[in-house]
Parts: sequence; C-alpha cells; structure tokens
Amino acid sequence: MSDPEADLIAAVRELARGPVAAGAAAHDRDGTFAPENVQAMRDLKLPGMGLPKELGGLGVSAETQVRIIEELAYGDGSTAITLNMHLFAIEALAGLPPFPRRDAVLRDVAANGAFVCGPVSIPTGELDNRRSGLRVTEDGADLVINGAVGFASNSEGASYVMAAGTIARPEGIEPDLVLALPDMTAPGVTILKNWDAMGNRSTASHDIAFENVRIARTDAMVAPIPIIRAIQQAAAANPALGQRGARGALGICAIWLGLAQAAMDFTLEYVGKRHGLIAGDSTVFGTTGFRGGEPWAQMGIGELDHWLETGRTVLYDAVRRSALPFPTVHEYNRTIVRTVYHLRRMSEEVSAGAMRVCGAHAYVRSRPLERIFRDMVGGNVMAWKTDELRQTLGMGALGLPIRIGGPAPA
Repeated sequence: MSDPEADLIAAVRELARGPVAAGAAAHDRDGTFAPENVQAMRDLKLPGMGLPKELGGLGVSAETQVRIIEELAYGDGSTAITLNMHLFAIEALAGLPPFPRRDAVLRDVAANGAFVCGPVSIPTGELDNRRSGLRVTEDGADLVINGAVGFASNSEGASYVMAAGTIARPEGIEPDLVLALPDMTAPGVTILKNWDAMGNRSTASHDIAFENVRIARTDAMVAPIPIIRAIQQAAAANPALGQRGARGALGICAIWLGLAQAAMDFTLEYVGKRHGLIAGDSTVFGTTGFRGGEPWAQMGIGELDHWLETGRTVLYDAVRRSALPFPTVHEYNRTIVRTVYHLRRMSEEVSAGAMRVCGAHAYVRSRPLERIFRDMVGGNVMAWKTDELRQTLGMGALGLPIRIGGPAPA
C-alpha cells in the first residue's frame, strides 16, 4: 500500500472516530441525513475513490477502498453505506461504454466530489415489483421517464440519480433498456423523504418519483435487451469482467466489520466498568465484582473475538485475491459467496453476542451499542440471505453453477 493511501486511511479514521461518531447518535435519533459528513468526504476526495486515474479518480487499491469503508462504519454505519452505494454506482458507470452524459457525470465526480445515487429497488411501501420501476416513452428527440424506485441511499447528498428503465416495444419484441443520469434537481424528479428504518436511519434511502422527466436521447444510453443479455453472458464467461463488482460487495462486508469492531470495543470498555448485578453492596443475589471477571462474560467475549478476527482475515484475504485474476468465474463466485457468508454470520453473532454480554443496561439509546446493534442487524434484511448463501456454497463445492445476487450480482 502506498504512503498516500495509508495517509488517506488515517485521515478517514480520524474523521470517522471524531466528527462522524460524535454526530451519529443525534442523526440516528432524529432520522436525519448528515450533510456535514458528505462535505467531509468531499474534502478528502472520497467520491472519486472508485474511479481509475485515467478518469480523474484517486485510483486507490481495492484494499484501501475497503479499509476506508470499514473505518467510516466504525464511526457511523449510515455514512459508510452512503459512500459505498455511491461507489457501486460510479463503478458501474465506469464499466459502461462512454456516452456524453456519463462522461460529464464522472468528470464532476472526480473533479468536484459529486455523488451519484443508484436506486434499483421497489418503493418502500410496495410489495409487487411488477408495479414499480421506471417506464420510458419516446417523444421526438427526447425520452420521458415516469415511475418510482426505492432505496436511493444518499439521495439527499447526491447530485445525480441513475435512472434505469425500459421502452416498451410492439408485442413479440423485447423492450429497450434505458440508462439516464438526470440531475437530482431536474423538473419532475422528487425525493419522497419517506425512509424511516429500524437501523441505518440516516442514509436518506428514500424513494424517488419520476413524473414526466424529460431528457435528450443523446444524454442516455439506449440498448436492446438482447444486446444487454449478450454482454452479461460474455461477462459471465470472463473472470476479469466478472470481478468488477467485487469492491462494492466487499465494501458491504467492511461495513459489517467496522460495526462489529465498534461493538467489540464498547463491550470491552463496558464490562470493565459494569459492577454488580443489583443496586447496593449486597451479595445475596450474586457477586458484586466487575462483569469482565465473570467466566460467562469472558466466554462471550471470546466468541466475539473469534468472529471479529476471523471475519477480518477472511475479508482482507478476499480483497487481496480479488485484485488478481481468478482462473475461472466459478472460483471467483465461490470466493465472494464464501466471504459474504462468513461476514454475514459474523455480523449476526457479534450483534447478538455483544448484547448478551453487556445486558439490558446497554440496550438504551443513551449508549452507542443500541444504535450499533440496530445498524448491524439491518444487514440481515439485505438481499443476501444466510441460508441461501449456505446453499450456494454447497452447490459451488459440488461444481454446480452459482452466482451471487442482490447488490453485487456475479
């Protein structure tokens, strides 16, 4: 790792454990976005972190990018999510064929720290994905976008929104795929500000509505679905192309790891100060020593230590391996699924284990573990399901074709 990259990690660590951590509780309590964190990330040029130098970005290594996400998550999981989801978006854009609007957006990201949000989920209150998404119609030289999409993380801090929709064609002909990048302030683009989650409450992952949003056709990428499918098939057969999505997926794992380290550090401090079981100095109902001296608490902390350190080992082994060519796409997929599964299990065990060790007095809003716990278990509702990951691992070991879906399809 180069000295400038080590310096950048150190600067992010100072930011995360200082101002970001200091404001996290208030933003979580009120469910508010943290624009000051967005500006701080701009000051460090983090929005361009995922772009290669030839596109004006920082061109940092995969390990540096994942380390930075982990450091941010230690201070506030929501802030780490906003950056990681932005990086998902711009890395996807960087992998596309150039077109004028895409090129201008990436220049703005690299030069000015602009953020891009990429909503791809169904709206928050919707249950049927067939009734959601974006529909595009043609009107002369323009395209007109209507519909709604959800999970637009960082929507309140972004300058652009990735709008992916389809143009319907006559019966028997597959639709065309459209990718546009309207300004967040474009007429007809509305951030609904309806994100109100149990955890990760300050990500501004609102729904975004598009009502007659008009863009020039030359500002979009329009491609027939069969061509997109052929590109996907080519990528599936090419390990180098298939590895493009690794950083974003491993960044999500790094969020879990950063939160787990924060939970561990709180637990170690707490059990060294938590004295006795009830008020007063009576020993009728148990010892009056520190919780850290209890064998059951020591065993619980040992379990946390195991998951945290094996999680770190597995994650950064995968990060380093992802920077090198894999012999086959199958082996790459197995590595990513195995890594996500282990870090997923780590987040489940550490979140529950820290609460068991610390007890009810730690599960109050005045203590950071309550927020850290909710942010960690928020990972359990991601598109990746633990049982499905376990099944996928078994299929991969048997030589059956596998892939990882959700936010990092492979």
